[in-house]
Amino acid sequence: MNYKLRYSQKTYLFSIYGLLVALLLFLFFLCFYYFYSDNIYKTAKTKSETISASIHKSVSTELNNMSTISMNIVYSNAIKKNFTSFTHNNTDTINLEHFTQSRENVLAIYDIITAIIGPFQSASQVNLYTQNGICIGSGFFQGVINVDLNTVPWYRDTLDKNGEKNIFLTDKLSYSPTKIENMSNHHYLSLSRVFFNRNNEPEGIVEVVQDCNTVFSLISELKLKNPSTSFYVYNEHNELVYPYSSAPEDNINYTNTIQEHNLSPSVGYFINIDSKHDVLMSYQKVDSYNWTIIAVEPKEVVFRSLHSFKEGFIIIAIISIIFTLFLCFIISSRLTQPLSTLTNSTKMVTIDRVLNENETLLVPINSNILEISELYQSFCDMYEKLRDSSHEILLLRSEETRAKLQATQSLINPHFLYNSLTNISIMAEEDMNSEIINICHALCDYFRYITTCDETAVPLSLEISYTEKYIECMKMRYGSDFIYTSNIDESTKNILIPKLIIQPIVENAFKYGFSSSPPWILDIKSSITNDQKWLIYIEDNGGCLSDQDKEKLLSNLYNLNRTKELKSLRIGGMGLKNVYLRLQLLYGTEAIFSIDNSQKNKTIFIIGGPVHLNKEDFYEQYTHL
Repeated sequence: MNYKLRYSQKTYLFSIYGLLVALLLFLFFLCFYYFYSDNIYKTAKTKSETISASIHKSVSTELNNMSTISMNIVYSNAIKKNFTSFTHNNTDTINLEHFTQSRENVLAIYDIITAIIGPFQSASQVNLYTQNGICIGSGFFQGVINVDLNTVPWYRDTLDKNGEKNIFLTDKLSYSPTKIENMSNHHYLSLSRVFFNRNNEPEGIVEVVQDCNTVFSLISELKLKNPSTSFYVYNEHNELVYPYSSAPEDNINYTNTIQEHNLSPSVGYFINIDSKHDVLMSYQKVDSYNWTIIAVEPKEVVFRSLHSFKEGFIIIAIISIIFTLFLCFIISSRLTQPLSTLTNSTKMVTIDRVLNENETLLVPINSNILEISELYQSFCDMYEKLRDSSHEILLLRSEETRAKLQATQSLINPHFLYNSLTNISIMAEEDMNSEIINICHALCDYFRYITTCDETAVPLSLEISYTEKYIECMKMRYGSDFIYTSNIDESTKNILIPKLIIQPIVENAFKYGFSSSPPWILDIKSSITNDQKWLIYIEDNGGCLSDQDKEKLLSNLYNLNRTKELKSLRIGGMGLKNVYLRLQLLYGTEAIFSIDNSQKNKTIFIIGGPVHLNKEDFYEQYTHL
């Protein structure tokens, strides 16, 4: 079967023009987005490469300056002469008796070092160490002191390099055991190399110390201008030199990243870091020191302006589409207004309004379109036919429901007669003649009630009165072992309830509830809830209904197939099922049927429904009767 897609004129205009505007904006966005993102990438890449090159130049200059100072000291004949003389006069530790003749050597060394580092202090500290551990310091600390070289961290590495420079990061001004209190959170770079005498034999060590704030001053300036960019400096051992913490904030060694991706220096790359985020990274190698300088910027920061453009474009696109759809709406509304009026009229059609002769749902349509006028007239004709058909269907439905209620109600009559005759026969066998006469009178009254009135609903007081006729019959059989009490609320006596709705439950109590030892107690009560529902409680003291049996019984009733059960009506075994079916037929979802066995040795059947005090209201509410 072929299905043809149907849509309104408004939908057509909305979809066509809305999609057209959206498509044009999308194509424009793609073109501009590609151009803009490519331009941003090239600019950011160039910026990152330039920053790396600038830092490389600055750091190289500072390191070369420190190396130059150390080389000038190493190759200074004046320093060699005075240092050799100082060493010969102090072969073990500083000797105060001979220090007078070494004083001139130390002062000469100070003057030469001062001349080398210049008036602007191109190095923070210069230290000369003898092989026996005497340190001559010039700079922030100026003096001569004994040093245990084995405790100096860079000592062994410097000896192993045999004259080559060795760079070490420290948070002390000098690794000599000075007593000077240095600034907190300060770091220094120490460049040391072996000092040789004129015979080219190791005679001591020269150490040049520079403040890291000076070495990495450009990085600090660039960090202020580019707060989102991170800078890292690694030494020849791939150990982090800058920043001074033991590891970057993201705990990533970027030198390993460079090796993994085989990146070339002086080129910017977008790299995926630990599968979490992308960064723009460029690096430079300080070849003479084998240091690596890295600049890293998150990709989202690089393209932040692109994101702003994207958000702005989306807002413009939404406003454009809304404006286009608004124009389409105005145009289509003028074209489709008559159809919309007719559609709204059809939505108001309900069974109650169809049955109301005085209500008119169809509003006259003023349209110059011939097809719409013909459609309106056809709908008016259909509406009149629907009203006639609804009256016929409702009448048939009312008769059907009434027949079902009367059928279920009629089952009680022979069933009760059957049980009563059984009781009479038992009483006859026991020679209870006077009781048989009384029960026959009670039976006559009860049968007169169920046969002379074909009403579906009766006052509660009347139903209780004739139920007590049945109870009198049973009391004649059970005698003093049976106790009956009634507590009918005065406000409930005139409430209309389904006829013969209590007797089947009372009969059920005699059949199943009084299996225990006497006395057997039956109590009937009534009340009205806050939401205007009448409730009747039929309580017995049998106490033999377990939770499992209760749930099984209620489940069977709640899952009844009403249509199937009404087709298979029979006289026997229809007590509780009969009551439940009639409550459902009459009240539907407002019907109440439950069982309470929470109290010890008590079983309470609870039935109920909406409150109605006169028959006119009752039959107006339940028009199907």
